[in-house]
Amino acid sequence: MYLKNKIINVVSEKIVFPGRSLCRCSDGIVLFTDGLLPGESADVLVIKDKKTFREGLLKNISSKSCERIDSLCSSFGVCGGCSFQNIPYKNQIKYKQGYVSELLNFAGIEISTILTSSQIWHYRNKMEFSFFNKNKDNTIDLGLHRRGSFNKYVSVPSCFIADKDFSQVVEAMKRLANKNNFTVYNNKTHKGFFKQLVLRKAQNNNQFLINIVTNAIDTEFTFLDSFVKEMSKFAQSIYWTLKDRIISEAVLSDKLILVYGKSFITEKLNIHSKDYFFNISPLSFFQTNSKGTEILYNEVVRLLNPSMDDILLDLYCGVGTIGISLACSVKKVIGIEQLRQAIVDAKENALINNIYNTEFYVSSVENWVKENNISFDVIVVDPARSGLAVDVIGFLIESKAKRIVYVSCNPSTLVRDLQIIIESAKYKIKEIVPIDMFPQTYHVEVVVLLEAL
Repeated sequence: MYLKNKIINVVSEKIVFPGRSLCRCSDGIVLFTDGLLPGESADVLVIKDKKTFREGLLKNISSKSCERIDSLCSSFGVCGGCSFQNIPYKNQIKYKQGYVSELLNFAGIEISTILTSSQIWHYRNKMEFSFFNKNKDNTIDLGLHRRGSFNKYVSVPSCFIADKDFSQVVEAMKRLANKNNFTVYNNKTHKGFFKQLVLRKAQNNNQFLINIVTNAIDTEFTFLDSFVKEMSKFAQSIYWTLKDRIISEAVLSDKLILVYGKSFITEKLNIHSKDYFFNISPLSFFQTNSKGTEILYNEVVRLLNPSMDDILLDLYCGVGTIGISLACSVKKVIGIEQLRQAIVDAKENALINNIYNTEFYVSSVENWVKENNISFDVIVVDPARSGLAVDVIGFLIESKAKRIVYVSCNPSTLVRDLQIIIESAKYKIKEIVPIDMFPQTYHVEVVVLLEAL
């Protein structure tokens, strides 16, 4: 039967990755929707009807689960950030454990118990807020993307997963924006001034970086004077980024101006009972949960278990955090990252930690593996959500490394990549450890140890 644009009643069977409710229609076809807990029934509007699945838009919950709780945030369900605020944290963990185990059941081994976050609120050390016009009178506001939209936003007066200090910067920026005659950037016309406000905090080291992103127009940064004066009381770095690339909303710098303070902030991480310090520039990648990062990297060290004779390859090394954390346990570290500023930071990070057995190179991993002729004993890969390219997987399979640790922020692409590696019959999956770096959301980090056969 064809059900598109019809409202039907369904019962949620379970939550599957990426945080969706799996229901089943009367004809047995699976329907996915958002916002339902297992056992709840609801009326949904069918918005997609395919041969093997359907998608529905939740209209009304007719029977609620006893585990459902009230969310803290008034924007929950509208904002695209959180998906699990209506579930107690212990149950969030249960569902994440469940869908990681289901996705990775092909490995034939028991999945380790998920490691939980020490902070379940205000843990994010980085946020990207977008400027938008809130009312018809063109009042400028700052917020996050509405769920399912790339050009509509919702005001978040106090984001409960962001660092608490971020809210006062947002309010100060809104006051500044509404005092000037500048406008909000329009994604369709590519006109307007204010684009984004990017905030970063070294939470363990209490250092703050502010980056105001605008359209690249001819103006002086004196318009920021009052804001800088107010924020300099606690911010170590204030940047103004002029960006005129229109192909994407990603914050890619055209012109980066240091308006106030240092060019970076420095975070402290305790890895393997030792403190390490890492400089973070505005555009460098760094894990968004500082306390969770310590848990993650300690687990990487445990799983890799390197020796002083090992040469370690750190692919997608970012600012060098993993490689530097392991440098004292190996003979040599080679790190590869395509972002030039991240490699500058990585080299500086090695020096400030008195690490001298590291080499960091600017290159895309895909290009580097085609040219490399060095052998490695152990390898760490920590790719973006898209996972590994075919050439990189091929390189790993032929690398002859005795152990590979794969750090993934996307279980779906992790499964795809691991299946190819296992089918090569050159590596086996030895251990799988889920780590909750992102409470209140469906996201989960997974660390996998591969051993050579």
